[in-house]
Formats: sequence, C-alpha cells, structure tokens
Amino acid sequence: MKTQNYHGSEIFLPLSDCVGLSVDLVNFVICQLTALCIAPLMYTFLPPKNRQYIFLREIFGLIIGLSMAYICFGYQMLHLIILPTICYVTLQTLSPNTIHKAVLLICCLYLSLLHIYRQVYEYGSYTLDITGPVMVMVQKLSALACGLHDGLMADKKQLTDIQQRYKIKKAPTLIQYISYLLTFQTILAGPNAFFEDYIAYLDGTNFPKKLPKEAKSPPSPLKPVLKKVLITFICALVIYFIVPMYPASTLIDEKFLSESPFYSKIWFIIVITSLTRFKYYFAWTLADAVCNASGFGFSGYNEKGEQEWNLLDNIDILGVEFGVNFRATIDAWNKGTNLWLRYVMYERASPKYNTVMTYTLSAFWHGFYPGYYVTFLTGSLFTNSARMVRRCLWHRFQQPKPAKLAYDFVTCFLTRLCLSYMTFSFILLELMPALRVFWHLMFYLHILAALGIYVLPLIVTPLKTVKKKSQ
Repeated sequence: MKTQNYHGSEIFLPLSDCVGLSVDLVNFVICQLTALCIAPLMYTFLPPKNRQYIFLREIFGLIIGLSMAYICFGYQMLHLIILPTICYVTLQTLSPNTIHKAVLLICCLYLSLLHIYRQVYEYGSYTLDITGPVMVMVQKLSALACGLHDGLMADKKQLTDIQQRYKIKKAPTLIQYISYLLTFQTILAGPNAFFEDYIAYLDGTNFPKKLPKEAKSPPSPLKPVLKKVLITFICALVIYFIVPMYPASTLIDEKFLSESPFYSKIWFIIVITSLTRFKYYFAWTLADAVCNASGFGFSGYNEKGEQEWNLLDNIDILGVEFGVNFRATIDAWNKGTNLWLRYVMYERASPKYNTVMTYTLSAFWHGFYPGYYVTFLTGSLFTNSARMVRRCLWHRFQQPKPAKLAYDFVTCFLTRLCLSYMTFSFILLELMPALRVFWHLMFYLHILAALGIYVLPLIVTPLKTVKKKSQ
C-alpha cells in the first residue's frame, strides 16, 4: 500500500501490500523491531559498565539511528541534521545566559515551519513524516540548552529540584551532542531523554557500583523488556484487528449524528478515542523496550528491592485508562512531554503567566490543526472545573470507606467521559466537524464543566487553597 507524498524507502512495499498496512507504518515497525534486536547485542558486547566502549557505543548508536531515519523518512532526515547544526552554532556563539531562550525560539520556529508545510501540502494526512522525530529533537535540544544555562550561569540556590537534577556543568563534545540527538534508541519515536541521563547510560553510572542491601538481584533489562514487548504485541493486535472496525470518519457522517441516539454517540466517541490511544501505547512502549534492552532506562531499586526500569516511561496505561481524577489521568499521559514542558517553560516563566505560556508552547509543539486547539481549550476548561469540584466535594467523601469507593468510581467514570469528549477533535483535526459533533451532543460536558466552576461553589462551600510563592 503505497502512501501518497511519503518520502521514505519502498523496499518493504511488497510486505506492505501483503499485510494490508501502508508502507510508512511497515517501515516504522520493522525499524523499531530491528532496533529491539540490536539493543541487547549492544548491551552484551559493548556493555555500559566498561568505559573504554563509550566512543564505540556513541558511534554504533549514531550509525544505526541514521540508517533507520533514512529508511523511514528518506531525504527528509536532513532536517535531523540541519536543526541540530543551527542550534550547535547557537550554543557555541551565544552567552550561556541566553542560550536556553534562543535555542527554544529557533526550535519552535523550525518545527512550526514543518507543521505548516505538512498542513498545506498534506492536509489531514496520517502518514508518518519527519515532524514526529523533529518534535522529539526539539525537546532534547531545548532541554540541553536549559541544562547548560542552569549549570553555567544559574545560582544553585535559585534552581528547582528538576533544574538541579538536569543541570549540565560542561558543554558536550561534538560526538556526545550528535549521538545524544540521533542515537537509534530514541530517534524515531522518542522517548525524550535528558542529556545527563544519556551520559550516565553511556558511561554506565546509571547502574550502582555496589548493590544496595535491599536489592534482590543485579540490574537486568530482561523482565521489563519482555513485559513491554508483550504489551506492545497486545496493542498491535488491537490496532490491526479492532481499530478498523470503528472508523473515526463515522463522526463526520451527518446521518450518524442526526439519527443515532444520544447515548450511542457518546459510546462511539468513547470507543474510537480509546482505540486511538492504542497507537500511542504501541509506539511509546516499543520505544521504551528498545531503550531498556540496551541498558538505558534503569532508575534504581524500590523499597522492596525490586528493579525499576521506568526512567524513560512515556505512558502509564493503567493510569490513563483507570485514573480516578482528571489530573491523575493527564499526568499519566505522555509523561516525558509533561516533564519537558515543566522543565523548559513552566518553572522558568513568570508565575503570573507560566500556565498560559506552557499551554502556548504545547500548542506550537503539536502543530496548527484547529482540532488540536479545541482539545487544549476544552482540556483547560475541564482542568479548572475538576479542580473546583474536587475542592468542593472530595473531602466530604473520604469517610466511611464505601463513600470513598463510590466517589472514586463516579470520578473515574466522569474522567473517561471527559477524556473522550475532549480528545475526539484531536483525531478529526478540523474545527467545523468538531463543533458539529459538540452541537449534536448539546455541548453537555462544556455546560456541566461551567456549572462546576461557577455554580457548584455557590451551593457547596469549597476548601480554601493556600497560594504558593513559586514551584
């Protein structure tokens, strides 16, 4: 199945026709599965605990990463070289006091041009293109610049815990810089990895020199990789067999919107948004498995002495699907991006404007389809409403235990409704089709959210909040 306007390799086109998937998806899956097979070999024959292999690990990861990028994106991979080059010159020439702002601005402008180009020439296309890897690269470049700024200029007393954690005291060498951005573990689908974590992986300091007393076994990626591969396989089955049964195009069918019962429309939206999430679960979990298989992602031992390989986890599937409140659900989704937004914008902007500026950066990062902004604006409304409802009701249902369970069940159900209601426009992309769906649903959750913000506090006195000076 040849995809129009696709620039990647067509070497797997016969396989694409055989399995009934577009060649861009086949290229992506084959490259990631190949990376999953290569990663354990790298962990075994170029072990991270042997410092003499650091340079070889950098070169090996770089060559494999560039090869994968060429197969998936063809000449478009040049964007993965041009943007880092511009930013490298910026890092070398500007003062450490301004590099974080300059690099973030350059990255946003460059990515925005790519988004606009794709939106003009490939409007509504779901073909995999270079914007995905560039989005991850923007995260890496801006975080690197912020780390250098914090390490070279900022007063230690003024740094937050996250800024202290990821500050960079010494500018990276050219090979460190290039391999960090283009290594095969993260080049196609992320996850975003901070530079300090990548260096610790390269020289093996991410593993403890001496096992803690509570440790049950030395670090080994076998179990977490097998677990994540199993999750990936289940997601692939859902994507291949179930997702096609519920096409999102049904939502723009006027007959469906006009003639279907109200509950039927709500149920269909819940189904298609839930199934769409499996595509992200597949890509992010597979990418995480690739990182773990190479020894990247170990985060230490928990209180029970069990290994934890969640340093690069981008998704908490159970947290998304069964979160008992809106905030917990959002925090479980795309965790790497949430951390990046907090690190490069929220904690650096003025407290008066940091929320608005963080949402603005998130919007620019995602692109310019109107459906994205419908989702963001609706999500902002739901966030404020959920916060007010919690202030009014949460403390009243903590005792006895049955009351708490009932409260959690209701909030979990409402969160699922809100999540599907706010994200279907992210799938449709366009403004008018999204508004048409809202119209046929009578904007019912928008109205309930507004009532939660403005009417509920008049009926039930909310808890007072203590304002924090800074975060």
